[in-house]
Amino acid sequence: MYYYGLVFLISRALQELIPWNYDKVIMSNIIGRLFHGVGCSYYLVPILSNQEVLLMDVESVNIPRDIEYVLTRSAYFFIWDTGAYLLSAEGDKLMFILHHLISCSCITYSLYFEINWYFVSVGLFIAELTNPITQISEICSLFNYYNIRVEKFYFMSMLLIRGIISPCLILMTIYNLWYLYSIYGIEVMYNISLLLNYFTMISITVASIDWLNTKYDDIIIEDTRRLNL
Repeated sequence: MYYYGLVFLISRALQELIPWNYDKVIMSNIIGRLFHGVGCSYYLVPILSNQEVLLMDVESVNIPRDIEYVLTRSAYFFIWDTGAYLLSAEGDKLMFILHHLISCSCITYSLYFEINWYFVSVGLFIAELTNPITQISEICSLFNYYNIRVEKFYFMSMLLIRGIISPCLILMTIYNLWYLYSIYGIEVMYNISLLLNYFTMISITVASIDWLNTKYDDIIIEDTRRLNL
């Protein structure tokens, strides 16, 4: 977790060279989140493309060292960023802190018991695909700059990832649960990892759909305001 602190300290120190008046702590947090998200995509693309395992499993399977590194890195990030939200003056703290705690619990469980790590890795990869555009939007907001094109692209990206792909993954999860139930019977429903993963996906997807609805309303309001100028 030390490298997230190092990224924060370096970015915070370098910003002292910038004479503009803005919240440099929040900007340092944004840079740290970008560092984590881009790193996840960078590491997971080649790793997941070379793995041939079941999407979901009911038995412990040894985690490859590279997957273990990525998941551990993300677990540390969620712990660090939870503290960052608690100490900074950012909005929607409760939602993001709950998101981080749920995600960290899911990752930590898979790491400790070495079960369903492939499923968790796929979910992490999909979730972090929109990280760069999220941080661009946050930077615009930090500087009180509203770019309708950026926000529309942000909305469409989240709609594709969180509104379409994530629900499809939930349907795949339900199918896999039914398939495993047909093989192992009711005992499969006592598998905490499967239920934890399912609960995590449902929770994050529901929150994402609520966010999409709010973002859509904001874009419509801004479009209406511009037309009335």
